[in-house]
Amino acid sequence: MEFEVGSTTRMIITVTFLIYSCVLIGVGLYAKRQMDKTAIDKYVQEFYTGGRRMGALVVALMIAAGLCSAGTFLGGPGLGYSVGLSWVMAAFSQNFMNFCVLGEIGKKVGIVARRIDAQSYVDLFVYRYNHNKIVGLIGVVSIVVFMGSYVVAQFVGGARLFETMTGFSYGFGLTLFAIVVLIYSAFGGIRGVSLAIVVQGFVMTIAVFALFIGGLRYIGSIEAATKTIAQINPKLISPWAWSPLYQFSLWLVFGLVFIGVPHGAMGCLVYRDTKVMHRAIILGTIFVVLWTIILPWLGQLTRAVYPNLSVPDHAIPSLIMTVLPPWLAGLAVAGVAGAIQSTVGAMIIVISSAIVKDAYRVYINPHAESEKLKKITIWSTIIICVAIFICALFPPPALEWVIVFAIGGLAAAFFWPLLFGLYWMRANEYGAASSMIGGMITYIIARGG
Repeated sequence: MEFEVGSTTRMIITVTFLIYSCVLIGVGLYAKRQMDKTAIDKYVQEFYTGGRRMGALVVALMIAAGLCSAGTFLGGPGLGYSVGLSWVMAAFSQNFMNFCVLGEIGKKVGIVARRIDAQSYVDLFVYRYNHNKIVGLIGVVSIVVFMGSYVVAQFVGGARLFETMTGFSYGFGLTLFAIVVLIYSAFGGIRGVSLAIVVQGFVMTIAVFALFIGGLRYIGSIEAATKTIAQINPKLISPWAWSPLYQFSLWLVFGLVFIGVPHGAMGCLVYRDTKVMHRAIILGTIFVVLWTIILPWLGQLTRAVYPNLSVPDHAIPSLIMTVLPPWLAGLAVAGVAGAIQSTVGAMIIVISSAIVKDAYRVYINPHAESEKLKKITIWSTIIICVAIFICALFPPPALEWVIVFAIGGLAAAFFWPLLFGLYWMRANEYGAASSMIGGMITYIIARGG
């Protein structure tokens, strides 16, 4: 049975979502006005790091909302629906992502970034490994390949959600998402992204609470729902449908090695001081635990309500439409969209910084003037948005597997060179380059097999 959305409900959801989008566009235009006041010689630094003056809430949500994306709000519940409790248990590994990122590398990266004036994730590698161009080039390629596929999946998730909930076409939803993200990321830089993330983070949290309360009230007895799911497939209620070894690998990918995901580690480059960093760990953990405990589990329970969804990623949208009134459903849709857009914005900044700072300035025009860099920064970000939009016109069938592939690839390329580079003096550029190349190749072969 598939869920159905009435025309009146679709209209209310559409209006709510458009209001939310207008708010984000307003945030982007405000950030642009602030960026226009920036001195030309400081523009690139402000665009990518915000002058390293970000507060605890911004840093917490930059990591939490930036990493909890379509995977947590759509793909994760979709796997909970199709795979069952095995995925629900695996998803819990991301609960302490803020602690993993800021606790493992936050203070060290903050000190080093200020010392060398790092404005991108790859800057850290290039400086640490004796300005080796091969290390820098591999870093840029890794970010473009893996993060590029990651951000395309986010756009696809947002457009699918909009299509399902409003009745408008996939292309229209994709265009709307692209325009909103383009305005606050390309014209507002990290400042626009951070302001948007704060708005999105709160909307996401309100949406999750509303869905949690409405979902449990509608489903009723958890025991009865679990028995219904067990009749469909007993493996859906077992946390060990996957082998312990595979479960452990997922806990590593979504837990310890999150420092290898550049848009998450970007939070380490922008916080104001160590007190802010410590508060961001606590705040971020609160947000992520709330989102992660509730959503994959609700995705699994949706199986008892809609046992035959043709698209598992529709688990959360179907539950939203079933248990919430239209205006609140619109807010919930905005919350899911916020999770996607916050991640996309952070990723676009990372990709842009890699291209401008670590490719253009190193290999093409090392002596570029400030005015030239400003133009290149803005236009490269716009081109990235357009390229992602074009790629998203041809969506993959399952979002979460694309996201898992991208996170694993980024971690395989960056985790060990970053960790050893920060904490082992004997690490050198030859080992770093070998680790990055070997990690990517091994990972791609292993995933392909």
